Amino acid sequence: MERLRYRLLRANSGALHWVRRRFTPAGRLILGALAASAVLGLDTTQSMAYQSFTFLCALAALSIAAALFLRASFTVERVLPRFGTAGQPLPYALLVRNTGTRTWRGRTLREEVADPRPSWAEFQAARSAEDGSLHWMDRFLGFSRWRRLVRMRSVAAVADVALPDLPPGASCEASAQLVPARRGRFLLSGVSIAQPDPLGVFNSVTTQGGEQTVMILPRRYPVGRPTLPGARRYQQGGVAFASSVGESQEFVSLREYRPGDPLRKIHWRSWAKTGKPMVRENQDEYFVRHALILDTFLGSGREALFEEAVSVAASFAASVLTQESLLDLLFVGDRTFCLTVGRGLGGVEGMLEILACVEPCPGKSFSELRQSVLLRRPLMSGCIAVLLGCDEPRRELISALRASQVPVLPLVLVDPAAGEAPAAEDGSIRLELGKVAQGVARLP
Repeated sequence: MERLRYRLLRANSGALHWVRRRFTPAGRLILGALAASAVLGLDTTQSMAYQSFTFLCALAALSIAAALFLRASFTVERVLPRFGTAGQPLPYALLVRNTGTRTWRGRTLREEVADPRPSWAEFQAARSAEDGSLHWMDRFLGFSRWRRLVRMRSVAAVADVALPDLPPGASCEASAQLVPARRGRFLLSGVSIAQPDPLGVFNSVTTQGGEQTVMILPRRYPVGRPTLPGARRYQQGGVAFASSVGESQEFVSLREYRPGDPLRKIHWRSWAKTGKPMVRENQDEYFVRHALILDTFLGSGREALFEEAVSVAASFAASVLTQESLLDLLFVGDRTFCLTVGRGLGGVEGMLEILACVEPCPGKSFSELRQSVLLRRPLMSGCIAVLLGCDEPRRELISALRASQVPVLPLVLVDPAAGEAPAAEDGSIRLELGKVAQGVARLP
């Protein structure tokens, strides 16, 4: 029964998309009138509505036939930025050339995007997350679940662009605007040129492939530059490219060999030049290294809370001065991740790109993140923890870090509508859903 429900919802969604794509507003009005006249004209002896049905059928058939002769021949090139930000419109340009033999009039350019319909596995997995307060009929049909999944998979939208009249061989630059709704990878799979038939009922649509991807970065809030207290820590093994600022494990001077010096430090060229064994003197690496912990262990129905947590993490990632320190992003996905940026090891853009794609992992235990963080405890100068709750395992992690003299800034996302208390007595800072921007702006 569940699979049948999924197939019906998928077929219904595909049919509605085809109707919106192919029929003009006037054409959709004709379809509605066609359905109404079909119902009213079932008994031809009692009603004359069947005549309207016949007329509308003929009108639709003529429009569809006429549209077959209006196909466009064209080339198109996008001038598309690599990154966008959720909630901020992203304008870009398209260079369109009419390679056909007819002048274009009244044509529209449309961007083709990836299919937002969920897979069977995603639809089935979301069943347990349904809101029990929904009407039984809504739960039975699955419309709310389907709409929620489609909305979650719809990263952005692009409005249609009206094209000017274009003679054969001519080109024009069209301005489009991509409106990101949420973070993630947004795929533009192709470009279509649409033109309505002479009756204005049915669109002739010609599609040309041309995949291109825009990475929509998480929404970021204005925050002050965090000043976490904490001393420089010794970084065992060093950082390969951490020599631009501060103390680093680099060549300092040459000196004569002393008994007990390791052979790997002998400078062979100087020995050959001076006739005496010479060794290199290096300086150990001590510098500031902060950790940014993101809690990805999410309960059902708390997707909005997780999105805000990612935005908070992205806000801090973009504000930390990575020229003078290292920043480790720690989270758990299909495995435990630790991404390090700063001091030549990579830019913040890479970290934001990872945050754009991070997903919750409800099937795993918080202990995996706790273990990963505590293993790196000796390297940490300070820590920012973005948490989705304040239960015992999360409190134990904060207590363990504080017991190790690691300064911690714990930020807990709460939903007052779910009965979660906004106040805290454990030293953590609570950020309320719907007021996260204001809460982050007030941080010390």
